[in-house]
Amino acid sequence: MRKQSERGAVLLVTDRPTQSETSSVAQELGADAVFLSDLAARRLDGDPSLIVDVDLRDVDIVRQLKAALPPRGAGCRIFLIDTDNRVTSVHANVLGANHLLSKKATVAQMHAALDKHFGISAHVPQDEAVLASICSGVQALDNSFQAMANKIELDNAGVIAACEKIADAVCVDGVCDWLSAVRSHHVGTFQHCMLVTGVVAAFATKTNMPREEVVRMTVAGLLHDIGKSNVPVSILDKPGALTLREMDAIRVHPVAGYNYLVDNSTMDAEILSSVRGHHEYLDGTGYPDNLTASDINEMTRIITVCDVYAALIERRSYKEPKTHAEAMAILHSMAAAGKVEARLVRELDWIMAPGED
Repeated sequence: MRKQSERGAVLLVTDRPTQSETSSVAQELGADAVFLSDLAARRLDGDPSLIVDVDLRDVDIVRQLKAALPPRGAGCRIFLIDTDNRVTSVHANVLGANHLLSKKATVAQMHAALDKHFGISAHVPQDEAVLASICSGVQALDNSFQAMANKIELDNAGVIAACEKIADAVCVDGVCDWLSAVRSHHVGTFQHCMLVTGVVAAFATKTNMPREEVVRMTVAGLLHDIGKSNVPVSILDKPGALTLREMDAIRVHPVAGYNYLVDNSTMDAEILSSVRGHHEYLDGTGYPDNLTASDINEMTRIITVCDVYAALIERRSYKEPKTHAEAMAILHSMAAAGKVEARLVRELDWIMAPGED
């Protein structure tokens, strides 16, 4: 039987007027919400699974879907329909539905349909504390991204409370199970941010940092990419190489996040430095400030190593995750080249090694 994480990316397609109406469902599913009007512009060649929640009584909507959907692949297509209206089931089947569920279907029923399609035995909820900590972290992350996008004050207390839950869950239940749960439920930028957060929490815990420092490190992990709230999703989730212009758009995120937090949060100087400097390398080849070793503090060095590791092991619609051994081989090579600190790479290697929880 296949693992839950082998379902790949999931999109929740909606025709509702505001994304807020479906954001909680999307978060529970680990899906990206996309409006029907934007579907044609999304790259669907990665063959994501689709959960389609639109009004299939509307012929114009059916035509839009037919024009936007690519030929069938291995991805699952689930349509949420009005079960009292036969026309909606006919349209869904014409559009290649694998499963028809009621508009009132629960997230658990959607998970079960996805699991059945991919030959997964059952969707078994992970430990309650693990799921609660992930939910809390995702909510804090979502609130933080929205706060930056709207140029309002960060909920400092909410971020810290979420990171306390994450640190506790990683400590008690182990980082490997925690990361697996994240990959089963979340995709894209949020998946990456949460993976970094979990890896950082494990690093801080396993290296016997005091509780207060573990939480501070976890906060730095959660907020490290907050500047990406201003980067278009089409760039963040683009498969393949970025153009020079797209790369420039990505490269501004450390400074954008830093500037936002300076003006709108009470986060301390080390956390601020790590947000700005997590793409700096010891040899001066990083960005945005081309810092060298003497200018990069310990927290930032740790966040950088954990960020690279998380990026390598994350699953995206266009790439398979690296194994622990593959990810560490790349990091050890970077350390040998003088880009990241070898001591931290060695510590991360034994911390994240399978079976070390």
